[in-house]
Amino acid sequence: MIQLYNLVYGKESLSKIIDKLRDWNFETLDGIGFCRMHDRYSAIELKVYNLNNYPEKDKLGQYRSYLNWNVDKDLFPIENYEYAEKELIRYSEFITDWFSTIKGETIYLVYEINFAGYGPADTWGRGAAGRAFLNAIISCFDEDLYQIGIERKEKDHPLENGIYQSVYSPRRI
Repeated sequence: MIQLYNLVYGKESLSKIIDKLRDWNFETLDGIGFCRMHDRYSAIELKVYNLNNYPEKDKLGQYRSYLNWNVDKDLFPIENYEYAEKELIRYSEFITDWFSTIKGETIYLVYEINFAGYGPADTWGRGAAGRAFLNAIISCFDEDLYQIGIERKEKDHPLENGIYQSVYSPRRI
């Protein structure tokens, strides 16, 4: 007998968006999600859209989904992304398959991550990045949750010179 692992935590929360997902006509969605645990903190803001809407889709394989890390490397250390890259891939693959199952057709999506936040004393990965990603997906279909995410981003990651800062410090007021 082979032991199987539950590698996508929090997936049961996707049940809240099933009806809205069925009605989704593949327009571009915006989402923002956070995860705060004992020694982990992650924030992710993303866009989700059908591969057919990708501006340079001719340069990509037509039967694939993509995770596009589009975060300013000067604000977010690439080591943090690399630490959680496999986790983000696992979550995006799971969500793509789950979306295809609910929609009743194979779909190919682009997940464009445009902002990521972290805490300097916290781990960005180890489940936190995946949960933030999952929460961002849910907020794509829940306007109230999305607005809460925007407010939290503005509070936790204030603007400096017109740019949201990736570093989260609970001491900031």
